[in-house]
Amino acid sequence: MNAVSKISAFPPTVQPGLPQLRILPTGWSREPIGRHIREVRRPVFMIDTEVYQLVTAKRARGGIVPREKLSGREISVKSQFRIEEGDFLISKRQIVHGACGLVPRELDGAIVSNEYGVLRARPSMDSRFLSYLSHSIYFQQTCFHSAIGVHIEKMIFKLDKWLEREFALPPLPEQKKIAEILSTWDKAIETTAKLLANAEAQKRSLMQQLLTGKRRLKGFERSEWREVRLRDIARVIVSNVDKKSSSDELPVRLCNYTDVYKRDFILPTQKFMEATATAEQVRKFRLKVDDVIITKDSETADDIAMPTYVAETANDLICGYHLAIIRPGKDADGRFLKFIFELPHTRHYFGTRANGAIRYGLTIDGIERAEIRVPPIEEQKRIAAVLVAAEETISDHRREIRLLKTAKASLMQQLLTGRRRVTL
Repeated sequence: MNAVSKISAFPPTVQPGLPQLRILPTGWSREPIGRHIREVRRPVFMIDTEVYQLVTAKRARGGIVPREKLSGREISVKSQFRIEEGDFLISKRQIVHGACGLVPRELDGAIVSNEYGVLRARPSMDSRFLSYLSHSIYFQQTCFHSAIGVHIEKMIFKLDKWLEREFALPPLPEQKKIAEILSTWDKAIETTAKLLANAEAQKRSLMQQLLTGKRRLKGFERSEWREVRLRDIARVIVSNVDKKSSSDELPVRLCNYTDVYKRDFILPTQKFMEATATAEQVRKFRLKVDDVIITKDSETADDIAMPTYVAETANDLICGYHLAIIRPGKDADGRFLKFIFELPHTRHYFGTRANGAIRYGLTIDGIERAEIRVPPIEEQKRIAAVLVAAEETISDHRREIRLLKTAKASLMQQLLTGRRRVTL
């Protein structure tokens, strides 16, 4: 993991790789890519009773992933081809969107139609290097210019034409070393992604136990929980502030639908839309610390009542249209209520109370009548603190993944263009 430990040594951004290196790095050669990879075709004789694994290439270099398993009788296109581990697949209809990748071990023996180009590295090319090369700007450009069609969604990739494209390539030992370095970064990203998944699962488990009273925190084992309606412990304020600006109104910053939908908490240092509002609207809809904001309206019932928490605020920060403020009373903690809104059964309740056909919305009464179980205020705060800590762990892992991916992309552009050389 030495490469990972040097993350700070690499610049956060690097200009995209040179499309055509005018001066080749020492030892590199410029040759048609077809000299180093070849098309392979392994026709499959379809048997009606046999079950076959189908695959697809995800866009944006998302890799080769499994689709459904079908019997030969269920597969309408009978011209299918077997793929093997290490093959490089290119979707002829989706390559302009980056649909390509190496076949992993678990998909060895799967099948694809002739809508895919199946390629195999020759002895002069490392297959893993080819996979990383597909992420380069130049690779993407050559694929686009080797496709024909008027509309981007209907362009067809011409494999023969692409195989004639020239690439600046390092010798095989350097290819292998580059692939080895970049795979180390991939392993670091994969490990952190697993930590993130574990942290998210732990938070869900804690929420199900702590927010329902199934698990009690030390010192609160004997405290009583009570059944209340939301209106008993909080005030519901539905905003009517739109995004229009008027010269006779006060300048404000609007916390809008997307701000609530995408953020776990609200801070005044975050970016918000600039607009105007009347003095009365500012007084009524100005956000306060400990407020919970939820999406009152949405295009789907699943996105109704998505919450965020106001951790800090400012005098000019107010709640926008299609949202509702849940302002806790003296017996409720805002962070605790925010997590209550995230529980599956709470999400289900508000989803079923949303009215509409094309656009869904909640009434004030529908929000106020929501039934929840709450412990005393001190236990609410302690439960919220535990869950906030779990959220912070999740945020740390997400931030680490972003840093790793940025550093890897920067390093990859340097290695694939010879700007940074490896020691063999």
